[in-house]
Amino acid sequence: MKQRLITGTILVLVLGLLIYFGEGEFELLFSGFCVLLSGFAAYEFTQMSRLGQSFRWFDILTIVLTLAFSVMSVLSFDILMVYYIYIFRFLLMLILLDAILFVAVKDFTRQEFGNQLLTIFYTSLGFIAFAYLRKLDINLIIYLLLVAMITDVFAYLIGIKFGKHRLAVNISPKKSVEGAIAGLVFGSIVATLYAFYMGVFEFGFIGILGLSLALSMIAQVGDLIASKFKREAGIKDYSNLFPGHGGVLDRFDSSMFAAIFLMLAVIILL
Repeated sequence: MKQRLITGTILVLVLGLLIYFGEGEFELLFSGFCVLLSGFAAYEFTQMSRLGQSFRWFDILTIVLTLAFSVMSVLSFDILMVYYIYIFRFLLMLILLDAILFVAVKDFTRQEFGNQLLTIFYTSLGFIAFAYLRKLDINLIIYLLLVAMITDVFAYLIGIKFGKHRLAVNISPKKSVEGAIAGLVFGSIVATLYAFYMGVFEFGFIGILGLSLALSMIAQVGDLIASKFKREAGIKDYSNLFPGHGGVLDRFDSSMFAAIFLMLAVIILL
């Protein structure tokens, strides 16, 4: 617990500094950090998929493509239409590349085809969304992290003390319905109050509360998805990059999913 607390404190401080100084004079500092996280996440997810076996050359290619997609994205946020065109081109290129690999490389099976596509988008989109939200407004990324972190903390605390009904026993036996409800309530209320009083959105309190509730639920779904991946692979953590917390995907699993949803909501509202 002590190690977890120390690591968590350091992580919050570093993340806070990067968020605060990540634009303006030090433009791309936070975006660059997000790209780095996506690369680590791709490595962790590929390592999990390998189940202890050695990496093959197309595993390295998967990590490189993840980084390329993340870099391309953070460098083209300013003009959304250009960004959409780049995404479309990247998708076409990726499908063509994988089709060639599938035909030409014996070891690149149907499973490898699917794993590569899943890895690239699962480990990049959330961090791309982080960078996009920070570029628009620092309060958006703070709001997002409040939803995800408060949801996670109260789901854990209330679940440990009062949890009696299992939420998803085959995925994560320790998670409870009571904890999920507590995380939903406290996460959405705290984040809503912050967003409302900081004027993050143009719509009213009820609209912000509805968005916060949706984000909190999506964050918990993201956590369960990451847990199911680990359970199927028979591992406890994706890595030990953050002692006491696991790896990048262990620490950011819930906020990644919530970030994608919030980015889409903001784009639609804009």
